[in-house]
Amino acid sequence: MDPRLLNSAFTGDVNALLELIREDPLLLHAVTVTTSNTPLHVAALLGHAQFAMVAMQNCPGLADELDHQGFSPIHLASAKGHWEIVRDMLVRRPDLALIKDEDGKNPLHTAATKGRVQVLREVFSIESAQELTPKGENALHVAVKHNQHKALETLIQLASQIQVGDELVNATDEDGNTVLHLACAAKNSKIVKLLVSDQTNVEVNAVNSEGLTALDISVTSMAGSKELEEIQEVLRSAGAEVSGRPVQAPVSNQRQQALSREDRSLTSRNKNYAESLRNGIGVLAVLFATLSFQFGMTPPGGSWQEFWDSSTTQKFLNVTHMPGKSIIWELRKSESRKFFQMNAVCFFSSLTMLVVLASTELLNSSGSYTFNENRQMYWISMLYLLFGCLLVSAAEEFILGMALVTDTSSAYISSNICTQAWTLIAVFFLLAFIVFPLCTFVRGRLWR
Repeated sequence: MDPRLLNSAFTGDVNALLELIREDPLLLHAVTVTTSNTPLHVAALLGHAQFAMVAMQNCPGLADELDHQGFSPIHLASAKGHWEIVRDMLVRRPDLALIKDEDGKNPLHTAATKGRVQVLREVFSIESAQELTPKGENALHVAVKHNQHKALETLIQLASQIQVGDELVNATDEDGNTVLHLACAAKNSKIVKLLVSDQTNVEVNAVNSEGLTALDISVTSMAGSKELEEIQEVLRSAGAEVSGRPVQAPVSNQRQQALSREDRSLTSRNKNYAESLRNGIGVLAVLFATLSFQFGMTPPGGSWQEFWDSSTTQKFLNVTHMPGKSIIWELRKSESRKFFQMNAVCFFSSLTMLVVLASTELLNSSGSYTFNENRQMYWISMLYLLFGCLLVSAAEEFILGMALVTDTSSAYISSNICTQAWTLIAVFFLLAFIVFPLCTFVRGRLWR
């Protein structure tokens, strides 16, 4: 998209848009080919009503385009509550009330999801209200699922005005649930009271595909909640009854399936996270193994390049060096021994980590052995332990190496040169494990 066009959409500059169109009359038509986010999407999202109308007037097809998230401009305006844009777009294109986003929802569903009451008034019609999502839900179902009490109340009023209120409030989704079933499953007493009030003619004893009434769902939900007791009282006062069908679980099969889907989704995210973490550890292990091998073969200070006899200097007497031998080893054997020891720990820890990673991957992929949860936790714990040893040995090796090349002690390096590093690490752990969790806890308590 032309940067000037994008900037004019961001700012809502109609004059700039008209000037660009005068320069290139096909500018808005061409933008639908080069990008999914058109200037009309930007204007609808930011609420630039006049700009949106000028853009739509010059290129009506922009209103049909879906952005990279699968939303049309009127969906974005509906979600943000820009009812003026929604109204003006529908004046020019009434058919936009039925346009579907990538998830199969029309603007009425989008407005119900976000509770945009004024948008609901603009976009509501018999056709849009009778449109269903891929899960068989009308706008009332959507409002209840998202706990939008005011939106539901507005929808009921609008539906009653055109004599479709009873039809919509008693409609069922793909699982046979009415809005009353969903409200009871969500334990929303405020919405339940609205649905059984004089404003609606809800069928309080309608059964879903499992043969359960709304009261069944309420009774079989987790006990001990005052809100649940209130819901049951309201339902019974409205003439609701239990179906008499035995239910064993504290939640319905439908809700169990929903929870199962959530669990599978969470498990999938956890597996992806664990896989990414293992890949990252594997990369670090290869890096540390490579560096440790290099330090072992070419230690700090280098090696003697030619024959050297200490008789030429008074500092090192009776010492003769051969080409290829480590200079540090010959001159500071005690300190360099510690360095080589830590380098060996780092090297072999890296190799062991790679063996563990390769073994678990081989056994999992071949199917010859299935890791149960306890054994998997064991190998993960071993991997983290090895990784901890690797990091500690690498830190110690760094300090010893610095001591060798600076001709000082490791204690001096640790207490002087590494002071800022220790301070940064301490601040990080303080923020990560104390300050941030405490702030999250306090915010959660305030919002509750």
